[in-house]
Amino acid sequence: MKTRLAASISLSGGLVVAQLIASVQVMISNLVLYQKMTAISQAGYLTVPGPTILLSLKSVLAAIYGGLFFTLSIGIGISLLSLACTWVVKYTLPNKTPLTILFLVLWLGSLIALNWRGLVLMPSLYILLVPVIVSVLYWRLGPDKLDRNNYIKLFGHILIILILAGVWWMQKSDALFVNIRDHLLLSNKPGISFNDFYYRYTLYPAEVFRSLDQMLLKTYHLSITDSDLDRNRLIRKLNRYNYLLLDDDAKTDVDVLVEKNRIRLSGNQNNTVEFDAEVFLEHTRKSLSALSESNDAYRHFRKATSIGLLLGFPLMLYWVLHTVLTVGISLFFNWHASSITAAIGCGLLGISLVWVMPPAMQGPLEAEHIAHMLASQDTQTIVAALKQVETQKSDLRQYKIVEKLVQHPAITVRYWLARGFSISSNPQDEAHLMALMQDPHPNVACQAIYSLGKRKFKNAIPALLQIITASDHWYVQLYAYGALRKLGWTQTVSN
Repeated sequence: MKTRLAASISLSGGLVVAQLIASVQVMISNLVLYQKMTAISQAGYLTVPGPTILLSLKSVLAAIYGGLFFTLSIGIGISLLSLACTWVVKYTLPNKTPLTILFLVLWLGSLIALNWRGLVLMPSLYILLVPVIVSVLYWRLGPDKLDRNNYIKLFGHILIILILAGVWWMQKSDALFVNIRDHLLLSNKPGISFNDFYYRYTLYPAEVFRSLDQMLLKTYHLSITDSDLDRNRLIRKLNRYNYLLLDDDAKTDVDVLVEKNRIRLSGNQNNTVEFDAEVFLEHTRKSLSALSESNDAYRHFRKATSIGLLLGFPLMLYWVLHTVLTVGISLFFNWHASSITAAIGCGLLGISLVWVMPPAMQGPLEAEHIAHMLASQDTQTIVAALKQVETQKSDLRQYKIVEKLVQHPAITVRYWLARGFSISSNPQDEAHLMALMQDPHPNVACQAIYSLGKRKFKNAIPALLQIITASDHWYVQLYAYGALRKLGWTQTVSN
């Protein structure tokens, strides 16, 4: 019990430090984004996030909630790794010096790798501070020696985790996370609340480490000297990739300098790329990607965050669930038996969740079979049919149940119905999409907007512009902007 308590306190200390760093990091990013969007708006362009979201960029609460993304990904990852390294040094070899030196070298190496493409101060603080807090706490609080039961329980935990990893790995597919969302989250109120929290606040931390290519709106200065290059042609080309021209007194993401027949672009890390003017105009996307690549200082931080989210977060869920079950069972049995029973319970629960996932459809289905599934009273059966409609690119109108499904109470049904409308050819369905675009659930609204863009329904442009200025959900605004671009709308200073 002392071992678990020491580990829990150590991990908690690491996560508290990570949350403090993350909150400050997201707050700084939010304020920078606010200044950027303000400059874009003052220049006469449309901004995303729009005016209803801009004020939240100054909110401390938004920074704290957004910071949870980093805490529950890279914060957990570093904390668990630090705890594991400390445990190995403390309990494996009598001579602790070689392992200590090895881990210190790896620690410094990771710090150097993180800053290899340019100094990233806030991400460096995770590596500098979190391991120190976790290691010091566990070294002081952990027992000096472990008995045989500790090693047996550790082996048992590792075995159960490996079994769970193997079971879930067999479910690995492009649709895995979508299925988790549809069947484990959007099927119950706690899951819906978690899903809604995720989609409302994850774009704040996402802005922290985007590369230029990943940013929605990019800004630039333009200087042309001793060149006959068509200025308007260059501006149109850059506008096509969401690069917006600002006055020289505004801070921008990129500086574009044209001299004679050469174009030089400088990014936020002061790294430059240079091209022949005609080559740049012919291969603009490739050239801008080269600029983004050369100035991407957050590449390694993004990878570390992804690894922490995919590996660290599930391990922490296991840890928390095991602790809760152990405490509950210990009311009736001794601590050792409770711990073993809780570990088995975690394993069984993790495996049982796989059974909730829908089986993969084997080949295309006949229209009559799909119609029968769509008429079902079971939500998962309807969703499976709607997914098959999209996969087979069928016209929903042939099933004569569209009006009923538009009003269906299940979020997942309305979501996949909106997706299905993206390949429908019936003009009447555009009215349904315009209604679903106002759906109270953002996931449904986003898919309706996506389908309007895919159908090239240009009559939706005014409504999409209204969404960007009036919606209080950043994701919905993001989808609306993407649909506008698909419909041929472009940014001008008159927007």
